[in-house]
Amino acid sequence: MDHLELTIEDANKLHMEYYRNYGLAIEGLVRHHKIDPMEYNRRVDDALPLDKVIHPDSQLRKLLMDIDKSKVKMWLFTNAYLTHGERVVKLLGVEDLFDGITFCDYTAEKMICKPYPEMFAKAMKEAGVEDVKDCYFVGKKFDASHVIKTDRSR
Repeated sequence: MDHLELTIEDANKLHMEYYRNYGLAIEGLVRHHKIDPMEYNRRVDDALPLDKVIHPDSQLRKLLMDIDKSKVKMWLFTNAYLTHGERVVKLLGVEDLFDGITFCDYTAEKMICKPYPEMFAKAMKEAGVEDVKDCYFVGKKFDASHVIKTDRSR
């Protein structure tokens, strides 16, 4: 709104257009309006008062702890930048249960994000998985953090 001098209605409309077209609104902002993605991250994602809406989730923690880690590698997968993804799982109280994280790198020359196949390939590579048949992508619609579970028994 500030940078492009838009009304809240126009900003929301543009956000949804870029989200639909690119999978991530920030990609459209960077591509078409020369927004600095790290400044955006600092002023938007990192500035959100998440501690007021996200709290430790004991049921989620138990669910994740009950997964047999001898058969499954737990991996976070998010369209957000690293700082936001790490912040969310810390607030949920589950940050210690994952082997790593794949995130949308806002500093990269070309942003790669979900739902593009390249982002899933990036996550698999970073998690050390070669065959998509060895993956389960588990997520919740509109949830920033997703879990990649890989079967280590193969």
